[in-house]
Amino acid sequence: MADDTLLYLKLFEMATTPELREARLWMLTEFQAADYDQFLQRYPAGSVEWRRFTDVCNIMELFGVLLKHGRVQEDLLFDLFGGIDVLWEAVRGIIPGMRAAIDPRLYENFEFLYQRLVEWQRRR
Repeated sequence: MADDTLLYLKLFEMATTPELREARLWMLTEFQAADYDQFLQRYPAGSVEWRRFTDVCNIMELFGVLLKHGRVQEDLLFDLFGGIDVLWEAVRGIIPGMRAAIDPRLYENFEFLYQRLVEWQRRR
């Protein structure tokens, strides 16, 4: 139990760094792209905005991997970290193009995390 608590504390610490807070705020308030082409035009690779986008997606990917492999409990994860659904909705139009251009499995665990959240919300 103590190890689990330390894991959640570390995840919370990682997710609330100033950089990730700034990135999430940007995603929620300023990010605008309907698809990957538009995303590339507005936020080219190497830009601050590209980094913010990938930082947010990467932490959500980590949460999804941990959930998929049973390393975290659904109830605790979803109670602790809100906004997963809002973030997925913001990026969902970009991901198919990114997958086609970069890697077909890109952010598949973020998508898994979102799907599990939707199922969890339905059960509540």
